[in-house]
Amino acid sequence: MDPVLVWVAAAIGLIGLGWIALRYGREPEKPKSTSKPSSKSKSKSSSKTKSRAAKSSEPAASPKSSAPPANDPAVPSVFDEDEVEITVVTASPSNDNGEPPVDDGPPTGETPPASDAASKIEMIYEDEADVDEITSPIARILVHASGQSDGGKVRRRNEDSFLVLPERSLFAVADGMGGHAGGDVASKLAVETLRRAFDKSTFDGRTESATSVPRRGREIACAVQMANQAILAKANANPDLKEMGTTLVAARFSPNKQRVYIGHVGDSRCYRLRGNTLRQLTSDHTLSGLGLKGPGSQALYQAVGVKPRITIDVVVDKPRADDVYLLCSDGLTKMAKDNEIRDLLANEPDAEAAAYGLIELANDRGGRDNVTVILVKVLERAPKVR
Repeated sequence: MDPVLVWVAAAIGLIGLGWIALRYGREPEKPKSTSKPSSKSKSKSSSKTKSRAAKSSEPAASPKSSAPPANDPAVPSVFDEDEVEITVVTASPSNDNGEPPVDDGPPTGETPPASDAASKIEMIYEDEADVDEITSPIARILVHASGQSDGGKVRRRNEDSFLVLPERSLFAVADGMGGHAGGDVASKLAVETLRRAFDKSTFDGRTESATSVPRRGREIACAVQMANQAILAKANANPDLKEMGTTLVAARFSPNKQRVYIGHVGDSRCYRLRGNTLRQLTSDHTLSGLGLKGPGSQALYQAVGVKPRITIDVVVDKPRADDVYLLCSDGLTKMAKDNEIRDLLANEPDAEAAAYGLIELANDRGGRDNVTVILVKVLERAPKVR
């Protein structure tokens, strides 16, 4: 063989082996070069997750203008919300052991979704009530009220509750539901929550509205939402009460403004007798109101204490002298017709006697349910004689 060819072949072989060795020697560095981008990619993914988590928490925190102070235990503070966000991002991947994440959220028995939820306010104005008027330094009207409740002739327990708070011009009727041990608990808790809210002038319930809401109307709605939260928290803490809830109709009079603000959820009603005309100011939250007819149409589609977010109707009316406002549970309206209620109120000027007469009317018609009534008579304020 030609020596030159041998040398050429050897050279080519050495060059090939060197190329392979060089390639083989650089191969282990590939993981190093790819590991850094991998780490960056992971970091970006984590930051995006955190950003999405933060973004998803914004709607729940959006109604901050109507939120209570941050240190209120009933509603998670801004700090608590930040803690929840961090827990969601960092703890969820390692939460396979089934243990709940630890945070500084609300006390046991209160669920953040319930306490942080904002209920919707639906504003309704009666004639002349939507005209803004200056609040008078003195009362333009006075009110006198009387309330009574009766178990009826069929039910073994009275699950209705009512509130007459003349010093705050506040009146409310609640009709508990859930049977067993729940209905009376819910209705009592609702009216007591309203009482505390107005006694302390603390309105922590979170609400939102697509339209402007007058201050006194928002306060009555916030108090209703506070009752909603209180009932939910108690039901969460006690499994025996988990099905409880209540209707609620509450009227707050402003004698100096000459307005009444009516907060309403459920099918307890507020009527106004003016002259010889009886007008129902509230609309029942039953399936019939959504267009359903026939059996089951009278079932409620919402009540206080059943879900975190509810729609609270706020009706604003302008009371006149000699008007009579009736707040009642459906134990009256299921037994008596509107014209019968009107005739009794028109012919009985005494509020206490009229309240007793309405309960007697319901029982005479069968008394199939608990019946509760509050009558509020509007009096013209006599001018001072100088």
